[in-house]
Amino acid sequence: MNHKEEISTVLENISRELDVFTANDNNAGLLGGYTGCALFYAYYYQHTSGDEHLNKVLMIMEKSIQALAEQPMNGSFCGGVAGVGWCVQHLTQMGFIEEDELEDAFGEIDGMVADFMEETLSAGKNDFLHEGLGTALYFLERPLPVAKPVLERLVGYLASSAHRYPAGITWKDVFSSRSEQYKTTDLYNLGLAHGVPAILAILGRIYEKGIARDTARRLIEEGISWLMTTRKSEKEDGESLFPVLKDASGNSVGDVHSRLGWCYGDLGIATMLLGAGKRLQRADYTETALTIFHDVAKHRNEKNGAVYDACLCHGSAGIAHILQQAAMATGDPAIEKAAANWLQITLGMNTWQDGPAGYKFFHHPDYHNSYNVLEGIAGVGLSLLGFLQPDVKPGWNNSLLIS
Repeated sequence: MNHKEEISTVLENISRELDVFTANDNNAGLLGGYTGCALFYAYYYQHTSGDEHLNKVLMIMEKSIQALAEQPMNGSFCGGVAGVGWCVQHLTQMGFIEEDELEDAFGEIDGMVADFMEETLSAGKNDFLHEGLGTALYFLERPLPVAKPVLERLVGYLASSAHRYPAGITWKDVFSSRSEQYKTTDLYNLGLAHGVPAILAILGRIYEKGIARDTARRLIEEGISWLMTTRKSEKEDGESLFPVLKDASGNSVGDVHSRLGWCYGDLGIATMLLGAGKRLQRADYTETALTIFHDVAKHRNEKNGAVYDACLCHGSAGIAHILQQAAMATGDPAIEKAAANWLQITLGMNTWQDGPAGYKFFHHPDYHNSYNVLEGIAGVGLSLLGFLQPDVKPGWNNSLLIS
C-alpha cells in the first residue's frame, strides 16, 4: 500500500509543530533537545527543496553553536557537546554549513569531548547515550590526525574494562548498576541504548575507519561470542530471543521478555550484527542477524512488543525504520513487508487532538507531548521521510548506530 500522501501530510504537520518548539526550547541536546530537529529539516529540505526548511536548519544550528559557547553541557552524545558537535559536522558534510567557518571552534570542542571520554571510560562508564562511549561518534567525523589518538585510547579503555568469561567478553552496565537494588551486582545490558550491542557497534565503526584494527576486531568477535550465549534456548512465539540484562552467573535479571524497540530488545542486537557482518566480512554474523529480523517480522506485534507510541526510541517509528534499513541492506522481502506494517501502525497513531501532529508519547503512567528526535515527533518525521525517499542514504542513522 502506498502511503505517500498520508506521510506527506504528517510531515507538513510535524514541520509546523517543530517551528514553535525550536524557537522556544532551551535544551540544545542532539537527541533530547532542539539540535536534532535540524536533522529533520535538513532531510525534509532534501525532499521538498523548500527554502523555508533550509532556513530552519541554519537558524537551529546558529542557536546550537551559540549554546555550545554559552550553556553548561557535559561531553555526552545524547544531551551534551559530543552530540551537538556531531550534528554540526554531519550538516557540514551535507553542505548546509561552510566548513571553514567553524574549524577553529572545533579545537576547543575536541579537548572537552576527549576529557569527558577519558573521565568516564576510565571509570568503566560505557553507556552510549549518557556516558563515554558516544563520544566516539563525534571523533569518527573528525579528521584522522585528530581522531586517531583519541579513538585508540577509547579502544584501549574498552579492552581494559572488559569482563572475561569462558564464552568471550562483555562490559559491566554501570548506568543500570546505580540502582540501589543492583549496586553490588555486575550487570550486563543487552540494549543498544546503554549496553553491549552499542559497544560492539562503535568498535565496528572504529575498525572500519582503520583505527586500532587488531584490537577492535578481537573485541568485537569475543564480544559477539559472549552475546550469543545470552540468547534463550527456548521461547514461545512472540517472546523476545534475548532478555534485558544478565548477571555474572549468566542469569537473566529483571524482564526475561524484552520489549521491541531501538533502545532495548532483539532489533538492536540484529542491527549491530548486520553492521558487524558487513564491516568484518563475517557472513555468519549477517545470517544470525537475518534470523533475528525474521523472528521479529513473523512473531512480534504491538502487544507482545510493549509498543505504546510512535517514537524512535521504543516506539513504532523506530521499529519501522530499523526494519526498512535492514530490508534495503539485504533485499529481504519478509523484512520489507514487516517494515511496511510498522509504518502503517505509525501512521495510525496520530489520533491525539491535543498532541503535536496528532502524536503523544508514553511515559508511565501517562502520555505526553514530545518534539525531539529520540522520543518525539522529530524522530517520527525522520523515520517517515525514509519511506518517501528510499534512494537517499539517511546519514542521521549513525546518531542511533543504525547502519
